[in-house]
Amino acid sequence: MTGYHHGGMKKYLFLIAFGLWIVGCGSQILPPPPTAPFRPREDVSIENYKFRVAVMDFTDQTGQAGDLVKTIPDILTTVIFKSGRLDLYEREPLRGLLARDAGETIQGLVEKRVIDGVISGTVTRFSRTEKTIVIEVRLLSRNKAVMYADQHTLSFKGRREMEITRDDVVSLGEAISKAVPRVPDMKIAGKNAAQITLGAGSNKGLVAGMTGYVQAYLDKVNDPETGEIPKPTPMIVGEVVIDQVSDDTAIGRVIAGDDILVNDTLRFK
Repeated sequence: MTGYHHGGMKKYLFLIAFGLWIVGCGSQILPPPPTAPFRPREDVSIENYKFRVAVMDFTDQTGQAGDLVKTIPDILTTVIFKSGRLDLYEREPLRGLLARDAGETIQGLVEKRVIDGVISGTVTRFSRTEKTIVIEVRLLSRNKAVMYADQHTLSFKGRREMEITRDDVVSLGEAISKAVPRVPDMKIAGKNAAQITLGAGSNKGLVAGMTGYVQAYLDKVNDPETGEIPKPTPMIVGEVVIDQVSDDTAIGRVIAGDDILVNDTLRFK
Protein backbone atom coordinates (compact mmCIF):
# COMPACT_ATOMS: atom_id res chain seq x y z
CA MET A 1 0.00 0.00 0.00
CA THR A 2 2.89 2.27 0.95
CA GLY A 3 4.68 1.44 -2.33
CA TYR A 4 1.58 2.30 -4.34
CA HIS A 5 1.15 5.61 -2.53
CA HIS A 6 4.81 6.47 -3.06
CA GLY A 7 4.64 5.63 -6.77
CA GLY A 8 1.40 7.61 -7.24
CA MET A 9 2.89 10.60 -5.48
CA LYS A 10 5.94 10.55 -7.79
CA LYS A 11 3.69 10.48 -10.84
CA TYR A 12 1.59 13.33 -9.44
CA LEU A 13 4.68 15.47 -8.77
CA PHE A 14 6.03 14.70 -12.25
CA LEU A 15 2.83 15.91 -13.90
CA ILE A 16 2.87 19.12 -11.83
CA ALA A 17 6.52 19.77 -12.75
CA PHE A 18 5.83 19.10 -16.43
CA GLY A 19 2.88 21.49 -16.37
CA LEU A 20 4.96 24.23 -14.75
CA TRP A 21 7.66 23.69 -17.36
CA ILE A 22 5.13 24.08 -20.12
CA VAL A 23 3.82 27.30 -18.61
CA GLY A 24 7.30 28.66 -18.07
CA CYS A 25 8.41 27.88 -21.62
CA GLY A 26 5.11 28.78 -23.29
CA SER A 27 6.55 31.97 -24.70
CA GLN A 28 9.15 29.91 -26.53
CA ILE A 29 6.76 27.32 -27.98
CA LEU A 30 5.70 28.36 -31.48
CA PRO A 31 2.47 27.03 -32.93
CA PRO A 32 2.71 25.33 -36.30
CA PRO A 33 2.59 27.85 -39.15
CA PRO A 34 -0.91 28.38 -40.53
CA THR A 35 -1.65 27.20 -44.02
CA ALA A 36 -1.31 29.85 -46.71
CA PRO A 37 -4.58 31.69 -47.28
CA PHE A 38 -6.43 30.88 -50.49
CA ARG A 39 -5.64 33.49 -53.14
CA PRO A 40 -8.66 34.23 -55.29
CA ARG A 41 -8.03 34.21 -59.02
CA GLU A 42 -7.91 37.56 -60.74
CA ASP A 43 -10.62 38.62 -63.15
CA VAL A 44 -9.59 40.07 -66.52
CA SER A 45 -11.65 42.61 -68.42
CA ILE A 46 -12.40 41.86 -72.07
CA GLU A 47 -12.96 44.65 -74.57
CA ASN A 48 -15.18 42.59 -76.85
CA TYR A 49 -16.65 39.10 -76.93
CA LYS A 50 -16.76 38.87 -80.72
CA PHE A 51 -13.80 38.94 -83.08
CA ARG A 52 -13.49 42.68 -83.69
CA VAL A 53 -11.92 44.02 -86.87
CA ALA A 54 -10.91 47.46 -88.04
CA VAL A 55 -11.57 48.24 -91.71
CA MET A 56 -8.87 50.53 -93.07
CA ASP A 57 -9.11 52.92 -96.00
CA PHE A 58 -8.47 51.05 -99.24
CA THR A 59 -5.69 52.20 -101.56
CA ASP A 60 -5.85 52.67 -105.35
CA GLN A 61 -2.83 51.56 -107.34
CA THR A 62 -4.53 52.52 -110.61
CA GLY A 63 -5.37 56.10 -109.67
CA GLN A 64 -8.68 55.75 -111.53
CA ALA A 65 -11.14 54.37 -109.01
CA GLY A 66 -12.01 57.80 -107.63
CA ASP A 67 -14.55 57.79 -104.79
CA LEU A 68 -15.15 54.06 -105.17
CA VAL A 69 -12.00 53.38 -103.19
CA LYS A 70 -13.55 55.42 -100.36
CA THR A 71 -17.05 53.99 -100.46
CA ILE A 72 -16.13 50.30 -100.61
CA PRO A 73 -14.73 50.14 -97.03
CA ASP A 74 -17.80 51.92 -95.68
CA ILE A 75 -20.20 49.53 -97.42
CA LEU A 76 -18.07 46.58 -96.40
CA THR A 77 -18.21 47.69 -92.76
CA THR A 78 -22.00 47.77 -92.86
CA VAL A 79 -22.19 44.37 -94.55
CA ILE A 80 -19.89 42.71 -92.01
CA PHE A 81 -21.76 44.26 -89.11
CA LYS A 82 -25.08 42.96 -90.43
CA SER A 83 -23.65 39.47 -90.81
CA GLY A 84 -23.51 39.26 -87.01
CA ARG A 85 -20.36 37.12 -87.03
CA LEU A 86 -17.79 39.86 -86.48
CA ASP A 87 -17.71 43.03 -84.46
CA LEU A 88 -16.52 46.28 -86.02
CA TYR A 89 -14.30 49.05 -84.78
CA GLU A 90 -15.76 52.39 -85.82
CA ARG A 91 -14.52 53.71 -89.15
CA GLU A 92 -14.37 57.42 -88.36
CA PRO A 93 -11.03 57.50 -86.46
CA LEU A 94 -9.42 55.55 -89.33
CA ARG A 95 -10.48 57.74 -92.23
CA GLY A 96 -7.88 59.67 -94.17
CA LEU A 97 -4.89 58.49 -92.13
CA LEU A 98 -1.47 58.42 -93.74
CA ALA A 99 0.12 54.98 -93.92
CA ARG A 100 2.45 55.64 -90.98
CA ASP A 101 -0.31 57.08 -88.80
CA ALA A 102 -2.62 54.23 -89.73
CA GLY A 103 0.01 51.68 -88.73
CA GLU A 104 0.60 53.35 -85.37
CA THR A 105 -3.13 53.59 -84.71
CA ILE A 106 -3.69 49.91 -85.47
CA GLN A 107 -0.73 48.88 -83.33
CA GLY A 108 -2.10 50.87 -80.41
CA LEU A 109 -5.52 49.26 -80.76
CA VAL A 110 -3.92 45.80 -80.86
CA GLU A 111 -1.81 46.43 -77.76
CA LYS A 112 -4.88 47.61 -75.86
CA ARG A 113 -6.77 44.51 -77.03
CA VAL A 114 -9.43 46.70 -78.65
CA ILE A 115 -9.29 44.87 -81.99
CA ASP A 116 -8.43 41.32 -83.03
CA GLY A 117 -7.75 41.94 -86.70
CA VAL A 118 -7.60 44.48 -89.51
CA ILE A 119 -9.01 44.45 -93.04
CA SER A 120 -7.14 46.20 -95.83
CA GLY A 121 -7.71 46.38 -99.56
CA THR A 122 -5.97 47.61 -102.71
CA VAL A 123 -7.47 48.36 -106.12
CA THR A 124 -5.15 46.66 -108.62
CA ARG A 125 -7.17 46.98 -111.82
CA PHE A 126 -9.82 49.39 -113.11
CA SER A 127 -11.79 49.09 -116.35
CA ARG A 128 -14.27 51.72 -117.53
CA THR A 129 -15.27 49.65 -120.54
CA GLU A 130 -16.07 46.57 -118.49
CA LYS A 131 -17.20 48.66 -115.52
CA THR A 132 -15.25 46.51 -113.12
CA ILE A 133 -12.54 46.96 -110.57
CA VAL A 134 -10.31 44.29 -109.10
CA ILE A 135 -9.31 44.57 -105.47
CA GLU A 136 -7.03 42.48 -103.30
CA VAL A 137 -8.41 42.13 -99.79
CA ARG A 138 -6.69 40.79 -96.68
CA LEU A 139 -7.69 40.11 -93.10
CA LEU A 140 -4.71 40.02 -90.76
CA SER A 141 -5.10 38.95 -87.15
CA ARG A 142 -3.51 40.68 -84.16
CA ASN A 143 -0.49 38.37 -84.48
CA LYS A 144 -0.31 39.12 -88.22
CA ALA A 145 -1.62 35.71 -89.28
CA VAL A 146 -3.24 35.92 -92.72
CA MET A 147 -6.79 34.77 -92.04
CA TYR A 148 -8.11 35.84 -95.41
CA ALA A 149 -6.46 36.92 -98.66
CA ASP A 150 -8.15 36.92 -102.04
CA GLN A 151 -8.79 38.91 -105.17
CA HIS A 152 -12.30 40.11 -105.94
CA THR A 153 -13.86 41.65 -109.01
CA LEU A 154 -16.53 44.23 -108.25
CA SER A 155 -18.79 45.87 -110.79
CA PHE A 156 -19.98 49.47 -110.81
CA LYS A 157 -22.33 51.70 -112.77
CA GLY A 158 -22.15 55.30 -113.87
CA ARG A 159 -19.35 57.23 -115.51
CA ARG A 160 -18.65 60.47 -113.69
CA GLU A 161 -20.37 59.49 -110.46
CA MET A 162 -19.60 55.81 -110.15
CA GLU A 163 -21.54 53.58 -107.79
CA ILE A 164 -20.35 50.15 -106.72
CA THR A 165 -22.67 47.15 -106.98
CA ARG A 166 -23.59 46.36 -103.41
CA ASP A 167 -24.28 42.68 -104.03
CA ASP A 168 -20.62 42.22 -104.92
CA VAL A 169 -19.57 43.84 -101.65
CA VAL A 170 -22.03 41.63 -99.77
CA SER A 171 -20.35 38.55 -101.24
CA LEU A 172 -16.97 39.93 -100.20
CA GLY A 173 -18.20 40.58 -96.66
CA GLU A 174 -19.59 37.08 -96.35
CA ALA A 175 -16.28 35.58 -97.47
CA ILE A 176 -14.36 37.59 -94.88
CA SER A 177 -16.80 36.67 -92.12
CA LYS A 178 -16.38 32.96 -92.89
CA ALA A 179 -12.62 33.34 -92.49
CA VAL A 180 -13.19 33.49 -88.73
CA PRO A 181 -14.91 30.14 -88.12
CA ARG A 182 -17.14 29.24 -85.22
CA VAL A 183 -15.48 26.53 -83.16
CA PRO A 184 -16.46 24.80 -79.91
CA ASP A 185 -15.10 25.73 -76.50
CA MET A 186 -11.91 23.88 -75.60
CA LYS A 187 -10.10 22.95 -72.41
CA ILE A 188 -6.57 24.20 -71.83
CA ALA A 189 -4.52 20.99 -72.17
CA GLY A 190 -1.17 22.43 -71.14
CA LYS A 191 0.45 25.67 -70.05
CA ASN A 192 4.07 26.77 -69.92
CA ALA A 193 4.68 30.40 -68.95
CA ALA A 194 2.74 32.48 -71.51
CA GLN A 195 2.11 29.56 -73.87
CA ILE A 196 -0.94 27.31 -73.82
CA THR A 197 -1.63 24.07 -75.65
CA LEU A 198 -4.95 22.73 -76.93
CA GLY A 199 -5.79 19.12 -77.70
CA ALA A 200 -7.49 20.04 -80.99
CA GLY A 201 -6.58 21.94 -84.11
CA SER A 202 -7.77 22.18 -87.70
CA ASN A 203 -9.81 19.02 -87.10
CA LYS A 204 -12.12 21.23 -85.01
CA GLY A 205 -11.99 24.19 -87.39
CA LEU A 206 -9.26 26.18 -85.66
CA VAL A 207 -7.11 28.57 -87.70
CA ALA A 208 -4.13 30.65 -86.70
CA GLY A 209 -5.02 34.17 -85.61
CA MET A 210 -8.20 33.31 -83.73
CA THR A 211 -8.66 34.96 -80.36
CA GLY A 212 -10.47 33.66 -77.31
CA TYR A 213 -11.04 34.41 -73.66
CA VAL A 214 -10.39 31.93 -70.86
CA GLN A 215 -13.11 31.09 -68.37
CA ALA A 216 -12.62 29.56 -64.95
CA TYR A 217 -15.24 28.59 -62.39
CA LEU A 218 -15.22 29.67 -58.76
CA ASP A 219 -15.29 26.90 -56.15
CA LYS A 220 -18.71 25.80 -54.96
CA VAL A 221 -19.46 27.08 -51.46
CA ASN A 222 -22.37 25.99 -49.28
CA ASP A 223 -24.78 28.77 -48.40
CA PRO A 224 -24.47 29.04 -44.57
CA GLU A 225 -28.18 29.85 -44.20
CA THR A 226 -29.82 27.42 -46.60
CA GLY A 227 -27.07 24.82 -46.95
CA GLU A 228 -27.59 24.88 -50.71
CA ILE A 229 -24.70 24.70 -53.14
CA PRO A 230 -25.08 27.42 -55.79
CA LYS A 231 -24.11 26.89 -59.40
CA PRO A 232 -20.43 27.58 -60.05
CA THR A 233 -19.82 31.17 -61.12
CA PRO A 234 -17.72 31.67 -64.26
CA MET A 235 -15.05 34.32 -64.35
CA ILE A 236 -12.72 35.45 -67.12
CA VAL A 237 -9.08 34.97 -66.21
CA GLY A 238 -7.30 35.68 -69.47
CA GLU A 239 -7.22 36.19 -73.22
CA VAL A 240 -5.35 34.08 -75.78
CA VAL A 241 -4.42 34.33 -79.46
CA ILE A 242 -3.71 31.18 -81.48
CA ASP A 243 -0.25 31.22 -83.08
CA GLN A 244 0.13 27.71 -84.51
CA VAL A 245 -2.36 25.09 -85.64
CA SER A 246 -1.80 21.49 -86.70
CA ASP A 247 -4.36 18.81 -87.41
CA ASP A 248 -5.06 17.86 -83.79
CA THR A 249 -3.19 20.40 -81.66
CA ALA A 250 -2.85 24.15 -81.38
CA ILE A 251 -0.51 26.50 -79.58
CA GLY A 252 -1.70 29.83 -78.22
CA ARG A 253 -0.11 32.82 -76.56
CA VAL A 254 -1.49 34.51 -73.46
CA ILE A 255 -2.05 38.22 -74.16
CA ALA A 256 -3.79 39.03 -70.88
CA GLY A 257 -4.09 37.36 -67.48
CA ASP A 258 -1.71 35.58 -65.12
CA ASP A 259 -4.16 33.07 -63.62
CA ILE A 260 -4.80 30.70 -66.52
CA LEU A 261 -4.62 27.05 -65.45
CA VAL A 262 -4.84 23.67 -67.14
CA ASN A 263 -8.49 22.59 -67.61
CA ASP A 264 -9.75 26.16 -67.79
CA THR A 265 -12.10 26.71 -70.74
CA LEU A 266 -11.04 28.66 -73.82
CA ARG A 267 -14.06 30.23 -75.51
CA PHE A 268 -13.35 31.59 -78.95
CA LYS A 269 -14.67 34.89 -80.21
